[in-house]
Amino acid sequence: MRRLLLASTALLALSAAPARADLEVTVGGFTAFQAGFFDHDTATDSSRDFTSEAEIVVSADATADNGLQYGAHVQLEGSTSDSTNSGEVYLYMAGSWGRVEMGDWYGASELAVFAPTVGVGQINGSYDDFLPSTARSGLSNANYATAVNDRGDHNFTALDSDDATKITYYTPKFSGFQAGVSYAPEQDDSGETVSLTEGDLKNMFEIGLKYEGEFQGVGVTVGGLYNFADASDLATTEDLSAWSLGAQLSYNGFTFGGGYTDNGDSLQAEAQTSDDITSWNVGLTYENGPWGVGVSYLDEDYETNGDTAGTDGGDYSALAFGGTYKVAPGLTTGLDMAFYDRDRAGSVNDEDGWVAVVDVTAAF
Repeated sequence: MRRLLLASTALLALSAAPARADLEVTVGGFTAFQAGFFDHDTATDSSRDFTSEAEIVVSADATADNGLQYGAHVQLEGSTSDSTNSGEVYLYMAGSWGRVEMGDWYGASELAVFAPTVGVGQINGSYDDFLPSTARSGLSNANYATAVNDRGDHNFTALDSDDATKITYYTPKFSGFQAGVSYAPEQDDSGETVSLTEGDLKNMFEIGLKYEGEFQGVGVTVGGLYNFADASDLATTEDLSAWSLGAQLSYNGFTFGGGYTDNGDSLQAEAQTSDDITSWNVGLTYENGPWGVGVSYLDEDYETNGDTAGTDGGDYSALAFGGTYKVAPGLTTGLDMAFYDRDRAGSVNDEDGWVAVVDVTAAF
């Protein structure tokens, strides 16, 4: 009887375990060290600090006999300040019909195009990690996920679902064109979280279209994006409706391009007037072998009530220069220098300053 019980228990355990297949597993990631030096208007601010970041990425991929490609991706956060073990996880299936991704991952907004960058990232880099929060208070709505200090976390593009749990479908590429659409039931959901009541946003869609081609040696990339979602029945904010359009031209190591974003009055207080937020960016890079240089400019415009910190309105701009060099396989270093200015239309004091970021990254 005891043997029968043990055998039954073992069979139940095996039936409950996830199915396993002969997937090829690869492990990668990076560890980065950054030194920031800065000067702000606030007298009590420091003028330097160090940061570190690390990620481990595990990927499992396979191709079935019928040609179906499938696999999984797990991104583990390795920094000592991270409060979660995993940042993004998803599984995928792909074939001649396109690609489907399911999980906590970026959606069709990845088809957006904006100013090119290199190395640390210039306007799309780490300089704003070293800015006082008051200087950039209007860049993310208080009712939406605030900007996260991650590498390459651009917050001048259209508001999207970030890494909320979603389903994304990408079409195959046809004559250089590719489209994508994402759906996330709830903005606040990721991982095993289940929302039994509505969050701030529901039924979030991202629709993107991108073109990549080449004409007489000149590379052309154009991308457009439209994101929309319903505000919760319990919320007192506007629905999400945002779009962006961008393009890049590349030739002989040079890449020039930029983009425009209109977040409108997305997630601002209902019936509030003059609360739109728009932005534009432009940049130029040159890459040759192990090194590259770049410059980019960002300008964001807030109507009178567009800044979530108050009725300040005005403008935020940043000009950033940078360079990167591949010291050895897997080892790179870079330097960014950014100058920013927050020009408020109201009575609140303006802010400006500069930030220099030195980066050393080991990727594996």
